[in-house]
Amino acid sequence: MTVFQFIRKNYHASSSPLNGTHQWREQVLSAILFFVLVLGIATAIPSIVLAISEGLWSVVVVDIFALLWVAAIWRVPLMSFEQRAWNFLLLLYLLGIWFLIKVGLTGLIYLMAFPVLTSLLLNTRQAMHALLLSAISLLVAGYLSNANLHVYGFDSSPFLRLVIVTINFTFIAAVMSISCGVLLQRLDSSLEQQKVTTASLQHGQSSLRAANEELRLIVAAVARLNDIVMIIQVDADAVGKQRLKIVFVNDAFVRQTGYNSIDVLDKSPVFLQGPRTQPEELERLSKALRNCVSVHVELICYTRDGSEFWMEADVVPLINDDGHYAHWVATGRDISERKKAQEHIHRLAYFDVLTGLPNRRLLLDRMGILLATARRSNMICAALFIDLDHFKYINDARGHAVGDALLVQVAQRLNHSLREVDTVAHMGGDEFVVLLSNISSNISSDVANGAHAAQAVAEKIRSSISQFFEIDGLQYNTTCSIGITLLPRDNQSPHDLLREADTAMYRAKTCGRNQIAFYETGMQSEVEERLTLERELGEAISGGQLQMHIQAQVDRLGKPVGGEMLMRWTHPERGPISPAVFIPVAEESGMIVRLGDWVMEQGCLALLQLDVAGWPLPLSVNVSPKQFRQVDFVEKVKRILQYTGAPPDRLIFEVTEGLLIDNLQDTISRMHELTALGIRFSIDDFGTGYSSLAYLKRLPLYELKIDKSFVQDTPGDANGTAIVQSILSMASHLGLRVVAEGVETKEQAEFLIANGCASMQGFLFARPMPLDKWLALQRQIAPVLVV
Repeated sequence: MTVFQFIRKNYHASSSPLNGTHQWREQVLSAILFFVLVLGIATAIPSIVLAISEGLWSVVVVDIFALLWVAAIWRVPLMSFEQRAWNFLLLLYLLGIWFLIKVGLTGLIYLMAFPVLTSLLLNTRQAMHALLLSAISLLVAGYLSNANLHVYGFDSSPFLRLVIVTINFTFIAAVMSISCGVLLQRLDSSLEQQKVTTASLQHGQSSLRAANEELRLIVAAVARLNDIVMIIQVDADAVGKQRLKIVFVNDAFVRQTGYNSIDVLDKSPVFLQGPRTQPEELERLSKALRNCVSVHVELICYTRDGSEFWMEADVVPLINDDGHYAHWVATGRDISERKKAQEHIHRLAYFDVLTGLPNRRLLLDRMGILLATARRSNMICAALFIDLDHFKYINDARGHAVGDALLVQVAQRLNHSLREVDTVAHMGGDEFVVLLSNISSNISSDVANGAHAAQAVAEKIRSSISQFFEIDGLQYNTTCSIGITLLPRDNQSPHDLLREADTAMYRAKTCGRNQIAFYETGMQSEVEERLTLERELGEAISGGQLQMHIQAQVDRLGKPVGGEMLMRWTHPERGPISPAVFIPVAEESGMIVRLGDWVMEQGCLALLQLDVAGWPLPLSVNVSPKQFRQVDFVEKVKRILQYTGAPPDRLIFEVTEGLLIDNLQDTISRMHELTALGIRFSIDDFGTGYSSLAYLKRLPLYELKIDKSFVQDTPGDANGTAIVQSILSMASHLGLRVVAEGVETKEQAEFLIANGCASMQGFLFARPMPLDKWLALQRQIAPVLVV
């Protein structure tokens, strides 16, 4: 390695921003020592040779000593920088004194190098001390040793000569030392500033690296969000009109819409709009953009293939460095499933699941709105309560699937029969309500016209419902009862309106079904009376107010051959209440099942009482279709027979023809189970219902009871007479016993006897009475019947 290479290496090492002036001084010292050692060796060898030849052994010793000292300073590792520096400076000082004494001018060079290098290696203050020491040493040593220092014009005065040399020496050495010190101070300041700048750059670089990493993570996270993210740039054209263009979309946008990012960049986001995008939401969004405020919108948007989806979006403006709103950030999410769920919940809350019509809740809301509108606008409206007649027969006979299909078709016919402004609602079961809006415009003079208009709509509905319904290739027929009430009236609420229409519908039912009835004030009292009767009937069952009476059945000689047990109700306050009044109430309320069980038990006990009294007659008890169709009916009959011990072969169940139209096969099977116990069956009110010879051939029947409506027409009415004769002839051929009900005149009895009627029942022979009284009467008028 050459000297220049060594200096260049140490220079580059010391010029690193990370090294201070102290480290730089160490490098400089090492370079000087290396330079001094190399050059000293190069110059010392000829000097030593020359000195030996001249006998100057002191020079030889000094040169060798100086080289060894420099080598020691350069290579001894235990010395600190200050120790090495002071050793080198001390060597320079001593060489300067020695050369000053021995040579003269050469010593000045070393003595001047002493303060200059002190300033370079240490600091200016110590350099000044070194300069002072060099000056004093020059003056003292030069004077004492009479150093060979020539100054023109002062050779005669050695001391003055030394003073002049010392002054000039001190001036030049001071300039050089101070210059070197100032230079090093500036270098030190520059290095410190460079260190600060470097640290700042390193910190900035570190912050920039962290910011870039954070930005990279944010971009990656935004790109992979499930929410849609769009960044929209706002540009203004020459006339100041804003133009929006998309500058960023994330992966969720691409997945949801089907558009690639390349397809949408620099385009306006209007391509997401479609036919059903809500104008009101777009207006809210436009207003927010104009006012530079955040906005939350829910929009129907469209994908690339034209599919709709609901997007919930938050649009937020971003301000640039100039304080202007230059961008918008829209974050959105697909809420189609939530909207579907909300719509489903709404439909469940306000619409009937089966028919899709408004339910009771929505109907009451619309009634409230219609009432308020009608009061403000002076218009007449109407509410129609529609109930299908005998719908339960179809539902029970053909199953709920057929019944539901029928209800759906009824709903469709109702919708087709009305205007768009009218409302059709399904209340549940077979009940529908229709709201007719504005059927008359002047409340003071057109109430009658409004009633006529409501009547016309009701007739149209009744006619439509009466047409055949085709379900699964079969035709079904039903009718409806319709109650009508008009509105508005004073203090009329939606619940009042619904109750009034329901009351009118009930009146239509009681008038024979398939009828139309208007609400009248007196109807409400009837409904309340019916509810009261229903409540009191429940109390009568458990309160012992009910009794069983017997009405005897006699043969052509007037002798009792059987009897029918009839229920009577004696109210503690109202007195006797007709079965024609409370039996329909029991049927509709469902209490007929409890009443039927009680009647059956009382009939069995009556059989035992007749046996004790010596009158072993058969007794008939009425069984309602609802009671007969109970799942446990057969088991219940068995328990009652076992409990009472009554003879089942003298128990006759009277059933109506209505029982035969619902699930005939199950009815026949259940009748066979009961006949196997010994019980016999009688068809009550035969001829008034759904009589069918095919049914009669399949049923295990014992007797037919001719309805009193036919008996009362004999013998004067030809039609009635023909019907009775036909029934008697048919029963004879089928081997069925016949009982004629409602015989009240001798002529009726004679006609029946003449046509072969074996048994008769009516007021002509006996009125219904308690069994005790009947037995007492029989003991008075006839001997005991022995069978």
